[in-house]
Amino acid sequence: MLKQIKQFTFKKLMFILLFLFIYLILFSLLGFYTSIKPVKIISEKTPQDFNLNYEKVSFTTEDNINIYGWFIPSQKENNNKTIIFLHGYPADKGNILPSIIFLNKNYNLFLFDFRYLGESGGHYSTAGAKEILDLKAAIKFLKNKNINKIGVWGFSMGGAVALMGAAEIPEINMVVSESSYANLNKISYELYQLPILKYPLGWLTSFWAKIFLKIDTKKISPLESVKKLNIPVLIIHSKTDQVIPFDNALLLQKAMKKKSLAEFWFTDGLIHGEIIKEYKNRLQIFFNNNL
Repeated sequence: MLKQIKQFTFKKLMFILLFLFIYLILFSLLGFYTSIKPVKIISEKTPQDFNLNYEKVSFTTEDNINIYGWFIPSQKENNNKTIIFLHGYPADKGNILPSIIFLNKNYNLFLFDFRYLGESGGHYSTAGAKEILDLKAAIKFLKNKNINKIGVWGFSMGGAVALMGAAEIPEINMVVSESSYANLNKISYELYQLPILKYPLGWLTSFWAKIFLKIDTKKISPLESVKKLNIPVLIIHSKTDQVIPFDNALLLQKAMKKKSLAEFWFTDGLIHGEIIKEYKNRLQIFFNNNL
């Protein structure tokens, strides 16, 4: 009788473990799929809604993705100073437009949709891994317009791309990075709000990225990129950011503690992407001093 009970218990345990294994595999695959093909946030705002003159532009990345954007000339004539704006995930260029148009008085504004998102081509998003190629193509587009004073502002995923891109693209003169993650591998774990289970699920999600997309999430690291930067950088983050936890900003700050050109503005009580009056003043001063 005792032997039968032990056999039953063993079979039950094996069934539970098998069920958990299958659950982890399927749920992580679903998480991976929805992360590279998220529901897109499409904004209806265009520069025309703000009575701004603008040019619809397009360019192609080195891996043949068609990228679409807007070039908004400065209100100052013959102005060479240009700011590239990088939106967050899974939004588009129109999503960030209302919060940055005040800079158009002194700068050309250049916004584009990252691959897969907004109007741009591409079959999937990589949350920053390959979006660096989009930024490189945008820089090349501006160089063809004889623009050589270039700053980059990025929000969330765009902030991560701005930091990583600046470490590879010498044409970038300064960077503002808002609510950036420190490492994509770290974010893969934060994709799941499940105690304990988030660790195997996060590991599996990174594993699928390596298998299907040939992307090593550990190497997609603004944290490592900022160590190479010797240009003005402003890091902005809210201590109560519910999407990209504040500890990501602290890691970036620690990595840049010896960088004399690095500035940090940490706010409190704001959600991801929320703007206060002081925000515009901070940006205006930083761009005026460094671009």
